[in-house]
Amino acid sequence: MPLDHLAVYLSNSCNLACSYCYVAVNQGPAARLGFEDIRRAVDEFVARVPPERRKITFIGGEPLLDWPLFVKAATYAREAAGPGGILQTFTNGTLLTADKAAFFADVGVHCTVSLDGRKQDNDLHRVYYKTKERSVYDDAMERLRPLDKSNLGVSLVFTASTVDRLLSNIDAFHRMGFGRVTFNPELYENWPEDRIEILRRVLKGLARWYRALLDAGARPPQLQILFAVLEAVENEAANPGWWHDCHNMTLGPDGKYYSCDKALSFPVGRAADLRSGDAAGGMDWEERQRQLDDPTAFIESAGEGAGHIFCPIGVVDHARHAGRDPGAALKNFRRVADAFGDGLKELIALCQGHPVYEEMYGRADAV
Repeated sequence: MPLDHLAVYLSNSCNLACSYCYVAVNQGPAARLGFEDIRRAVDEFVARVPPERRKITFIGGEPLLDWPLFVKAATYAREAAGPGGILQTFTNGTLLTADKAAFFADVGVHCTVSLDGRKQDNDLHRVYYKTKERSVYDDAMERLRPLDKSNLGVSLVFTASTVDRLLSNIDAFHRMGFGRVTFNPELYENWPEDRIEILRRVLKGLARWYRALLDAGARPPQLQILFAVLEAVENEAANPGWWHDCHNMTLGPDGKYYSCDKALSFPVGRAADLRSGDAAGGMDWEERQRQLDDPTAFIESAGEGAGHIFCPIGVVDHARHAGRDPGAALKNFRRVADAFGDGLKELIALCQGHPVYEEMYGRADAV
């Protein structure tokens, strides 16, 4: 799978402390990228990737905590990646302003706000780092209220305890006017079988809801996760081990490159064996491939090499560094990921052929 994505982790600091966050924010040594490391990484990425395939994501921590750095980095990335390159960021929404939204529009940065649904579900896992008295949902909604949400995306993480409300939460965001919605299961918790069955039922309902919107002449939100599923299905047909050749280039907040972003689930330095060069000296591509080959061999020896919608390498790396059984972690991941992927493929099959669906998912500017 050819390289096409640079993920830039601006810092490991955040004003939230979400229970499931896969980045070890506010833990261990504080780390923050300087502009020169960002510039070098962008230059190295652009030199390797043709203009039509370039996608750069600015993430954290909370990427808007250092707004001057974000502005400088995004402006440079737009110049380097060219007008056709995709720039995107994920923010918790509590620091959004009209001026920042205007900058995103001017520079062409796709902004996605991380919210897990309505207040009950969002505030269950998404809480402030230094106070538990304020509602993250209320604060984010206050920031979002005056903004044109048709140009914004929203991203939900759902858990075994909130999956039964996934469709109602997606519908709520659609009614708020968000133009893009994406959603993912929390793949690192242990899902009981009865909750996986609920996931399957909810996704069937989601497929019917989406088709009904299309048939009614209403424009549904663009579901960003469908692009990942469509690409994975295409890759799986051509190469069952598509995930082995990782398409991501990951720059950590310490200025080091990592072969897998799950290395950032641990405080800086804890997963040093997954480093593969740094921005100052460049990516060590041979070391990166060696680090990808090792978990791949484990996955294939376990008979789990084919049929993946999501890359399983991070599951193995994460379990090993957390001192857990990677085989058990892989089996749990596969149960949930397969149910999720099957449900989304059913939605695709139900909606393919509708002209609005084809227009929405045949676009080249998918993020």
